[in-house]
Amino acid sequence: MTKKQAIAIITKCAKQYQQYLEHNQVVFVYRDEYNHSHHTVVKFHSHNFLHFTGVVPRTGLNANGFYRAALNSRLSENDFSFKNNHTTELKLQVLSTIMSIDTKARMIGNYIGPHLELYTEKVTGTTSACLGLIQGKDCYIPNSVLSEDIRSIVPKPPGKIYSIFKKDINSPLYTQLTYKAKNITITKKCLPEELLDEIDPSLFEN
Repeated sequence: MTKKQAIAIITKCAKQYQQYLEHNQVVFVYRDEYNHSHHTVVKFHSHNFLHFTGVVPRTGLNANGFYRAALNSRLSENDFSFKNNHTTELKLQVLSTIMSIDTKARMIGNYIGPHLELYTEKVTGTTSACLGLIQGKDCYIPNSVLSEDIRSIVPKPPGKIYSIFKKDINSPLYTQLTYKAKNITITKKCLPEELLDEIDPSLFEN
């Protein structure tokens, strides 16, 4: 992959990130192997985007500056370098999938992958792309992108996501249902009890 190709991907994905994820809070609701319901809350900020790309910004260019340059189509080949271990290219190949993680994620679990240099605690995603998460104060924070089949990097069986809700970070209630499994009706019985007061009542189907 050339730097020119990388810039095209990063620029396109930055605009998708701004539209769909930046300043949003997403909750992934899933069932474990015992059919118990759980949920994982993730907050997306502007400074997270750089970590998804796997590139190393030039000295003096911080995460927000990198993101702004990408949004304004002003990234240059001198602004960043690829990591030596080829992870940059792998991340960029699946970056566009991750930009719609709020609709595409199907599984979730604790990270037990082989990459010792990667610090991440939980992953959510698909059979081809995953988002790595670390625990923050009151939620998870996205910190990496992996070009992996999630089934090979979490304990078996992975948690099966059956609904995903989204809201602006400052909103008191989740106002969007971005995914629900085919056989699911969104009722108070099917969601974790501690989540019920945070869902906009209009999203319930009964």
